[in-house]
Amino acid sequence: MKKLYAIFGGNFDPIHYGHIYSSEKLLKEISIKKIIFLPNNNPPHRKKTKTSIVDRIKMIKLAINKNSLFQISYLETKKKQIFYTIDTLKKIRIQIGLLQSLCFIIGEDNLQNLHLWKNWKEILSYSHLLICPRIHIKKNNYELENWINSHVTKDFNLLHQKSYGLIFFSKIDTMNISSSKIRKNYFNGKSCYKLLPDLVNQYILSKNLYMHK
Repeated sequence: MKKLYAIFGGNFDPIHYGHIYSSEKLLKEISIKKIIFLPNNNPPHRKKTKTSIVDRIKMIKLAINKNSLFQISYLETKKKQIFYTIDTLKKIRIQIGLLQSLCFIIGEDNLQNLHLWKNWKEILSYSHLLICPRIHIKKNNYELENWINSHVTKDFNLLHQKSYGLIFFSKIDTMNISSSKIRKNYFNGKSCYKLLPDLVNQYILSKNLYMHK
């Protein structure tokens, strides 16, 4: 069976237990060899974060340093460039070759807007999509739904056997934590120590992150 690698993209502003818990569950659920955290400095479909990419990278490192199966990628960290998932996956494929099995992790909420992404149908030409359960409002885009239904699999073993091209909906439990809620808590002077790793909490407090608008 091929080794399966997964890319976990996002703002991570800040990284929290929801990210870590989901990643650890996914490792076990479908036998992922390694999860690579991919912080995006300038995402095309989200408002640009005020927290510097340097601070977000440091927080990710603090959060994942005890798990040897977690890594970080710097492919989307340049300051002035807009990063699209399809372009990043193409770069990763050049690095790892066509035979390596690869998943791109996305929340079920973000999946609803996948048809708005650049060249979204091409994503499966470079990786699988691994969908994490998230609370979301169902949106009806029939082109997207038909596309999902034509590529979905319930057998995670196929993610190992094939290098790309499939969609798998994970059944893991998730934690109802959001980065926006954490930022709001810090701004309002509320404790967040139960929501993210202690080292990340200490870093945020030492740098006064999220304390000012």
